[in-house]
Amino acid sequence: MSLPFVLRLNALVCLVCGLLMAFYTQAANDLMANQYPWLMAPCGYLLAVYGVWLALASWRQHTNIKELRVFIAGDYSWTLLMVLLISTGQIIVAPMGIRIAMVTALFTAAMGALQFRHFKLLTGKF
Repeated sequence: MSLPFVLRLNALVCLVCGLLMAFYTQAANDLMANQYPWLMAPCGYLLAVYGVWLALASWRQHTNIKELRVFIAGDYSWTLLMVLLISTGQIIVAPMGIRIAMVTALFTAAMGALQFRHFKLLTGKF
């Protein structure tokens, strides 16, 4: 897979999840049995902004290595945060919410790994 395709796919998922979290906050809170309902909308807005940033980066002719590092760190951080929150029983406690969060975390980890592969290819260390 090419780097622009990976970035666009990641952007699409971030935008969809972010907008769902931002505009259907109550439904997302009910699905995940969120203990902090005020946290869902701001996270959704941040995720949507991150998705727009990914989409803009995917359309550029030349890849910015520093920006790609931020995307890789963001994806891995999101994955680690989801696993940490689920394993400690914080915020996401409903069984269906845990399943959705784990699938999202696995997808995000895969996107981070694909971006890391392209980062290594671009820097010549692969």
